[in-house]
Amino acid sequence: MKRLLHFFWFDYHRHALDAGVYQYSNLEIQKWAERELERHFAVHSTSCMTQGRVTLNPQDVLIGNLTWVNAANPKLGASERNWVRDNRLDDRAACHPNTYILTPWVPIFPEEWIEHIPYAESQLEAAKLVFGICGPIWEEQTQALDDDSIQCRVKSKLVRLNMCVNYDALRIRKQKFNPRGQRKLIHVSNLGSYKGFDLLLDSTSGVTVPSIGGKALPDVARGMRKINAFGSSYAINHLGPVNNGDDAQIKALVDEHDFYIHTASMDAQATTTLEFAARGLVPIVTPESGFDSPDAIYLTRYASKNKDIIAKALEMKEEELVYRSTRIMEKIRREHSWDKFYDTIAEHINRTAT
Repeated sequence: MKRLLHFFWFDYHRHALDAGVYQYSNLEIQKWAERELERHFAVHSTSCMTQGRVTLNPQDVLIGNLTWVNAANPKLGASERNWVRDNRLDDRAACHPNTYILTPWVPIFPEEWIEHIPYAESQLEAAKLVFGICGPIWEEQTQALDDDSIQCRVKSKLVRLNMCVNYDALRIRKQKFNPRGQRKLIHVSNLGSYKGFDLLLDSTSGVTVPSIGGKALPDVARGMRKINAFGSSYAINHLGPVNNGDDAQIKALVDEHDFYIHTASMDAQATTTLEFAARGLVPIVTPESGFDSPDAIYLTRYASKNKDIIAKALEMKEEELVYRSTRIMEKIRREHSWDKFYDTIAEHINRTAT
C-alpha cells in the first residue's frame, strides 16, 4: 500500500483538462504535486494557510510551504493555524515524524515575506528536510553561512530544486527576433524590494525604454510614460497586468519583445523569467535573479556597466540570439520540468521517512 502524503499548499482545485493549461506559479506547484507525486504516494492536497490536523498515522508524510498568514484581524487576533505543529502525534514533539518543508529559498528572507511566515523558524527547524526552490547561487551562499540565522541553522537539511514551468503548455513562442534598432526588453513582477526595480531603471536609462508589466503601478496609465521613482525621472512602457491565459496578449508581448530583463538583488528563481525564456526571449539578468544558464546575458550590481552590456545585447547578431534562445529553451524543458522536481522530492522522502 502506498503511503498517504499530505501536500500543504494554497488553493488549487483539480479540473479534467488543466494539465494542458498553463496557470500561475502557486497553482502550477500544487497541480503538478498531485499528478506527479501520485506515481509514488496516495496524495491528499490541502492548504498551508487554513488546515490543521489531517492525520494521526505515524507512517503518513506531510510536506508543504511555510504557513502563510495574512494580516491579523483586530477583532480575532493572529491566526493560530500551524500545520506543522498541529499534526504532531505527541505534545512534546515539534511536528509529525515525517514532516518536510517545500519553499522558495534565499539566504535572507525579504521583508515582504517575514510578516506572512510567523512560524518559519520553528517549522524549518522541525522539518526532516527543507526543499528549497532557488537558483544555485542561493544554495552556495546558504552553505557558506556562518552565523545564527535560521538559514544557517538548517543548511544541512537543504535540498535545492529548480522552479519549473509546464513547457509544453507554453505554446506561444518567438518566431523571429526584431531587427537592430527595434529590439525591446520586458519585465513582469510585483516590483517588490528584492526585484531590483531601481537598478533596472538606472541600467536602461538612456539606452532603451523597458516595458514593465504587472499590477504594481496602478496609478500609471498604460503606454509610454515618464515616472518619478527613486529620486529621478525615467521613461517606461507601462503594460499593466499580464495574463498568462490571454493568448492574444502573450503573443503580442512575445512578438514585440526580444529580451526578458530581471535585476533582482535576491530572488529565489523568478517564474516570469522562466516563462518568457521558455517562450524564446533571451534573459538579461543579474546572477541574483536565480536564473542559471551559460546562454543568459548577465548584468552586474552597477548600472554604468549594465548600460554597456544591454547596449551590446541590443546589437547582437540574430544568429547568436537564436542560438542562445534555442539552448535556453532546451535547458528549461530538460531541467525545469515537474517530473524531475517531484521525482527528486519522492526520492528524498522515501529515503528518510520512517
